Amino acid sequence: MDKLNFIKKQMEALTIPYAYMEWTAKLQYPYWVGECSETPSETEDGGEESILKLTGTTRGSWYDLELQKDNIKKHFPAVSGLREKTDSGSIAVFFASAMPIPTGEADLKRIEINLVIKEWKGIE
Repeated sequence: MDKLNFIKKQMEALTIPYAYMEWTAKLQYPYWVGECSETPSETEDGGEESILKLTGTTRGSWYDLELQKDNIKKHFPAVSGLREKTDSGSIAVFFASAMPIPTGEADLKRIEINLVIKEWKGIE
């Protein structure tokens, strides 16, 4: 749960409308929805790795999504990541990739971003 709280807090800091799994608030554009996939860890350091897929959607311009994508990319550097202590250890989040996603609707635009999340329990 640390990673989900961490991402929510970071998206709030970026003032980017965000929800986990589905957008349930009043509809506003652009908005972002995240979903997380985890891979089992077999490392001795207790590290875990996840991929958070962020999907941004707008009926506005591509520029709106690209601007928010660039802010997310700067906030979570690909090399050094954004690192922080958590209640149970440490976390680091890295920008991995971004791509436009076809929607089939002329005025609906979508971008997908992948963030790599690394967590270590009991390590500060």
